[in-house]
Amino acid sequence: MLDHSNIAVLDLTHAGIIIAEKFADLGFNVTAIDVYRTVDEATLSKMGSEHGIITSKDPACVDGFDLIVSPAHLDPGYPMLTDAREKRIDIMTHHEAVGLILSMTGAFDASTVIEITGSKAKTSSASLLAEMLSRKMKVILHTSRGLELWEQGHSSTVHLGLSIAPGSILLAVGRLAELDITADCYILEVSIGLTGFADAGIITTLEPDYRIAASTCDASDSKMRAVSRCKPEEVFFLNARDTKVLAKAIKINRAFFTFSDSAELNADLNLYFEDDSLVIDHRGASFSSVLTSNYNSRSYVTAFAVSVSVAMWMGISTKNISEVISSFEGLQGRMQEKELSGRKLIDNSNSGMDIRSAERSLDYALSKSKTKSKRIIMLLGEEAAQVCEGLPPENVADFVTRRAKDIGQLILVGERMQEVGGENLAYASGLDQGLEMALAASSQSDIILSCVKCFR
Repeated sequence: MLDHSNIAVLDLTHAGIIIAEKFADLGFNVTAIDVYRTVDEATLSKMGSEHGIITSKDPACVDGFDLIVSPAHLDPGYPMLTDAREKRIDIMTHHEAVGLILSMTGAFDASTVIEITGSKAKTSSASLLAEMLSRKMKVILHTSRGLELWEQGHSSTVHLGLSIAPGSILLAVGRLAELDITADCYILEVSIGLTGFADAGIITTLEPDYRIAASTCDASDSKMRAVSRCKPEEVFFLNARDTKVLAKAIKINRAFFTFSDSAELNADLNLYFEDDSLVIDHRGASFSSVLTSNYNSRSYVTAFAVSVSVAMWMGISTKNISEVISSFEGLQGRMQEKELSGRKLIDNSNSGMDIRSAERSLDYALSKSKTKSKRIIMLLGEEAAQVCEGLPPENVADFVTRRAKDIGQLILVGERMQEVGGENLAYASGLDQGLEMALAASSQSDIILSCVKCFR
């Protein structure tokens, strides 16, 4: 049991409300601070009337609090955090708070819990893994795509609209309880870290790294935190390229397995391409899967490595794993090739899209454009700046300067992209309008490339 009576929960924007409410329901005295001033008064009033939570949009005096719960990305210079450190008051992340609440409430008892974080390939890794595991068990998948139920290789959507902030796990638990849905295994995608509650924790990759918490630390540090702050029996799956987390796991004697997208690195599982097949080497044994040509399979190499590693740990046969890989044709918005009104559409619009992904997508589209008459009509931008880290306009401006000559028509999407200038640019307010403009600007011999950061 948590030996703290009075808790302050900072940041109600990123699923902090549910964390505050759950602590209050467990009998703690809770004060919730709307750090970013985004929560309406009606919601704050409801937190008070239904859960007995004191709310404020201003920093509160830390005297009297036993614990401060703060997201990993909050500026450490926020007054309550500064005061808490000076007065030696315990500080816990949102991730750790969710893990604690899950353990105290008995959520997921008698089930296997797998959490996944990382800079890239979280959703695709989790989705592939869910399909593999569903050949043997009933699986609930919680990702940026929503809540899905997987059985016998088939999925059904349970709920849409949840984020992957750690607190959203508690919202998912509540929604599943309302629907009376249980599973043998729960796969949970989490942003910028892990809760430490799971049986298995996956870090897909720490690269590209980026700064958080007012640029005072690296996102990789938050993702690595669970390696030392998890339950003793948790097993980790780590990318063989991420030497920083490997060194930490070895130093503290943490149980882990490694995966690699190369035959050259030393790993428990190595995965690489050979002609039209994917070859998997696992501790001296090999098998392969033939790939379809309906999507850019090489953009999924990390997802394949992650999902196969964990599936084998979970006892899924190589036959079932190979069948899933061979039938896979990409996820919506993740380098999936489609047809749109007679044009080839390469769809890479998703919540994790960044400028590096856009550049790789352009290179792939150019490889598909075999004649000069095939132009690339590219959509680039964001539908919502708050999706993950947004798409900084300065990065887009740099991309335009370097790559405009490779693009027949560039359509920038989103309000913030209006500040990006250049020749032969068009602007759209959202993805749908951008696709309409792309159709109008293209012929059937052209390729439309969609790289818009958005929820799908």
